[in-house]
Amino acid sequence: MIRFQLAFFVMVVMMLPPAADAQNFGAGPLTSTLTDTEPTTGTLTWGRVRLAPGMTVQELGTDDNVFDEKVDPKSDWVFRGTPDVSMFTRLRFAQLSTYVGSELAYYHKYSAERSAGVEGRGRLDLLLGRLRPFFGAGHTNTRTRPNAEIDVRAKRRLEEVSGGVGYELGQYNHVFAGLYRYRIDYRNAFEEGVDLSRTLNMETTKYMAGIRTAVTPLAMLTLQGGFQEDRFEELLERNTDRNVADATLKIGTEAVLSGEVSVSYQWMEPRDPLVRPFRGITSTIGVTYPFLEVGRVTVSFIRGFNYSFDVDEAYYKEMTGNLVYTHRLGGNYDLQLRGSLSAFDYGFRQGVPHRRDKLDSAAGSLGYNLRNRTRIAMNYESARRRSPVFDERDYDRHRWFFSWLYAF
Repeated sequence: MIRFQLAFFVMVVMMLPPAADAQNFGAGPLTSTLTDTEPTTGTLTWGRVRLAPGMTVQELGTDDNVFDEKVDPKSDWVFRGTPDVSMFTRLRFAQLSTYVGSELAYYHKYSAERSAGVEGRGRLDLLLGRLRPFFGAGHTNTRTRPNAEIDVRAKRRLEEVSGGVGYELGQYNHVFAGLYRYRIDYRNAFEEGVDLSRTLNMETTKYMAGIRTAVTPLAMLTLQGGFQEDRFEELLERNTDRNVADATLKIGTEAVLSGEVSVSYQWMEPRDPLVRPFRGITSTIGVTYPFLEVGRVTVSFIRGFNYSFDVDEAYYKEMTGNLVYTHRLGGNYDLQLRGSLSAFDYGFRQGVPHRRDKLDSAAGSLGYNLRNRTRIAMNYESARRRSPVFDERDYDRHRWFFSWLYAF
C-alpha cells in the first residue's frame, strides 16, 4: 500500500507544471554536493527530467608507491574510474535532485586493493507556496583513503538522513531550519595496527537554522548557526559537542570571479578532560579567476580539524593550500600546473608534545579539450610526506597517468 501511494504521488507531481526555484539549504555532508539549479548543458532531456550521465577516469597509469611506504615501495599499474548519472527535475510542487555513481579501482599486481564502490544520494524539496519542506538521504560504500593521515584504503560505509523546512521571505530570501544524521562505519580496516572501526566509527547529529539571501544576481549568501553532537560507537570518551556559526558566499560561474567561500567559528568541547577544547575559525575556500584571456587561476584553501585514528592524539588541525593554473595553448590544447602544501598539527591531549607533519605535492598535465566539458590529459604527479616523530609515515610517491573526463 505504501509503495502504491508513493508511486501515485510521484506520477501526479511529474504531470504538474514547473514553479520557482527551491534552494539547497540545510543539507547534510552527502546531499550538499547535489545541484540545486537546473543544468543547461551536457544533459539529456526526457520531458521535464534532466539527465547528466558521465564517466570520469581519474587515473590510468603507474603508481610507484601503492602503499605509501618509506622503505621498499611497491609499484603497480592502476585504474580508477567513476561512471555516474545525475538527475534533476523541477515541477509545480516539487524539485528533485539525485546522483548515482560507482567508484571502480583496479590494481594489476596487488589484487587485494581492487574495489567497486557505490554511492547514491537524493533530495526532495516540496514547493508549497512560501513553505519549502525538504528531505534528503545518501548512502555510500567505498574503499579509499579517507584523508591524508590514513594511508590504508579503508572500507567504510557513509549514511545520511536529513530534513527540515524553509520559508520564502521574498523571491531571493529564505529562512530555514533543519537537521541531519550522518554515520561513518569502518569495516575490517587497520592503520598501523589500529582498528579504525573501534576508534572512528561514529554518528553525528546536527541541528541548524539560518537565512539565505541573494547579495547580487550572481552571488548567494547563507548565514546559519547550529549545534552538533559527535557520538563514537565504542570509545565514549571521544564524544564531543560543538556550537557552530557559518557564513557561506557562493558566486555563480557567470561572474568574473566564481567559486565558494565558507567561514565558520567552531566551539568544540570534548568529553575527555585531558583533551584541549577547540575554539577558532575554520574555512573552506575555492575561487577561480580568468587570467589575461589565455589562462585560468584556481585557488583553494582548507583550515579545519579532524579526529585522528590514534586515540592518544585525539584530533589534529589541518591547513591545506592548493594553486592550479591552466593555460590555453594552440587549438584545443591546454597546459595545467598544480601545487599543494599541507600541514597537520598534533598535540592537543595533555602530555602529548606538539608536532607538525607536512605533505607537499606538485603536478602537471597536458590536456586536449572536446565539447561538453570533456578533457583528455596526460599527467605527472609527485608527492612527499614528512613526520618529525614517526619515520614510518614518511614517503615519496610519483605517478604517471592518463585521465579522462567525459560528459554528454
